[in-house]
Amino acid sequence: MNNQLAWWTIWFLILVLSAFIVPFTFLSGVYKVTGAFLYWGVFAIVAIISVGIITSKWGNGR
Repeated sequence: MNNQLAWWTIWFLILVLSAFIVPFTFLSGVYKVTGAFLYWGVFAIVAIISVGIITSKWGNGR
């Protein structure tokens, strides 16, 4: 259980940090805002799926 908790904690830490790092560093050369919005759209989908996976295991007693 602790191994899974540590993995999910690291995963969400990377996910949240990437929401700030990628648009403001790697996409800073893109002068249109669409690059950042495309990344944040993909970020939102990945975050929603991740939260869905975590919460689906709550009722199983794991």
